[in-house]
Amino acid sequence: MADIFQEVDEDVRRDKAMAIWRKYGTYLIIACVAIVVGTAGRVGWREYKAAQRAEDSGRYVAAIQLMDKGDTAAAITSFQSLSADASTGYGVIARFQGAAARVKSGDKNGAVVLYDKMAIDDDLDPIFQGLAQLQAIMLLIDDGAAEDLDRRLTPLLVDGASWRYSALEMQAVLKHRDGDTAGARAAFKALSEDAGAPKGMRSRATQMLLTYGGEG
Repeated sequence: MADIFQEVDEDVRRDKAMAIWRKYGTYLIIACVAIVVGTAGRVGWREYKAAQRAEDSGRYVAAIQLMDKGDTAAAITSFQSLSADASTGYGVIARFQGAAARVKSGDKNGAVVLYDKMAIDDDLDPIFQGLAQLQAIMLLIDDGAAEDLDRRLTPLLVDGASWRYSALEMQAVLKHRDGDTAGARAAFKALSEDAGAPKGMRSRATQMLLTYGGEG
């Protein structure tokens, strides 16, 4: 099932971009208009914020390069530092990348701890809280306790939740993992027929149904 989980991760990244745009798209447009009509004082503020973004961006790129080179320990330290004092969105990104670096280093439990902290951090937008919970679930889906995974999935499954479809897929995978063939089949069938679900997710659900001997 490695290929399926790779596709799941790709869909999560696509879902993230769309969720963030739905949440912040209007504000981004307003910000662009403000730049056009801004006063000289606002120009000075923009230059100050731009300098901060440039500094945070440089630190972020440096941390990514460390991870690409295999120096995950140094990358983890860099991401931790950036997440602690960055005044721009790079701080949030650094928290997610710091968890990813721990996974790469083999410290799955450490990554789950970081994701769990983000999931309950009310200073984060609910979109990011939900994403952190989903990332923790994906790390635990192979061998995590079913009761714990059900608890983690519950808030993500409510109608209107940003990550509902991804959570529904993880719920179906969990049923499959635990041998609940009827439950898994029903869950995958519902996903395969849901026009609102991402196309790749519907395709995977159909593939899973075929492993049970058919789509019906």
